[in-house]
Parts: sequence; C-alpha cells; structure tokens
Amino acid sequence: MAHEFHDEIQKLEEQLATHSIRASAEALDQLIADEFLEFGSSGRVYTKADVIALILAAPSTATTLIEFRVSAVTADVALATYRTERSLRSSLWRREGRTWRIVFHQGTPIIAPCTSTSNP
Repeated sequence: MAHEFHDEIQKLEEQLATHSIRASAEALDQLIADEFLEFGSSGRVYTKADVIALILAAPSTATTLIEFRVSAVTADVALATYRTERSLRSSLWRREGRTWRIVFHQGTPIIAPCTSTSNP
C-alpha cells in the first residue's frame, strides 16, 4: 500500500525543504495540520504556529533527504523516515480528502556516523 503514495509523500517532504515553500506562510499552512506537533532534534516540542514562525524567520535551507522510506500505517496515514547529514527524521502524514498534511515530525541527532540502517 505504501508504494501507492511513496512518491507523493517524498515530494511533500522535499517541498518542505525548498525556499519557495518555506518562505510562504500560506503554503506552510496548507501542508501542516492544525494539530501538528514536532519533537525537535534540540529536544524542544513545537506546535504548528511555532514551526511556521521558525521556518519563516529562516526559510533558506540546504537539506538533502537520504534513504527515504514510506510505510503505510493505514490507507490514509503514512510514516516517512529518512536521514539528513546531521539527523534521523520521521514524519507522520495524514490524507485529508485529496490532500496530505503533516501531523507529526521528529528529529533525532546523529551522534556517530550512520553506517547501517538494518537495525534501528
């Protein structure tokens, strides 16, 4: 089931890393669910309003998504996992009608270089 929306979820995650989306409060509002919650790699907890304010304050980013995977939780909920240069990331996306919105995100700092993804 996840293969059906893998590309769409990956595209949405990649959009969240683009300057054009990150510089638009309207675009961010459309992608981020109202009840959004993030456990940041800093250890802080962020709401939708917090995240949008932080992103708009610094919209430029150079993030590359590595080892991107999508797992179906249900027909309308998907878990995306990937890593960046400095952290492991997971996002929970929910389909609302024909639109996917991110409802949860977590970043975990990578302390040592990641050499294998076979054992979490």
